[in-house]
Amino acid sequence: MSFALAIAAVLALTYFFVRARGKKASSEVARDTTPALDAWIAEALEVELAEGALGMRASTPEERKKLARSLRGDPDADVVSAIEEKVKSVELEFVRYSHEKDAEITVRVRYEDGNTGTATKRLAASDLPEAVRSDFERKGGSRVFRTWVFPWARARAL
Repeated sequence: MSFALAIAAVLALTYFFVRARGKKASSEVARDTTPALDAWIAEALEVELAEGALGMRASTPEERKKLARSLRGDPDADVVSAIEEKVKSVELEFVRYSHEKDAEITVRVRYEDGNTGTATKRLAASDLPEAVRSDFERKGGSRVFRTWVFPWARARAL
């Protein structure tokens, strides 16, 4: 009987810690983005993925409508499957120098076949995620790296 109680207690503690870690990860995702950054990433990925992952070379915005909606949080199953099959990761690099008021952001798509695609933009420091600004100040460096998570994967993490 006491052995069963001990196992139940260990399972309950394990469940508590796993659940707490999941909540922390989802709050980190929320802190690592801003509306301005997400809008630009969705725009840049729409063009990059249409050409790189989905084979829609020289496509029009109308032809990329399902892709655009998926990247903005309304996922289409076929689009999500095609992206997850071909994209290994999406990484962000933030570069800010102490004498500048803005930062350069590079989104780097790494494909399963070893190819990469990039897009770059400058954003005002106020449009950077809080966690990124904090890393710049705390570490004193000029570069911060983050992994970007697709909207449908964020929803699964919650």
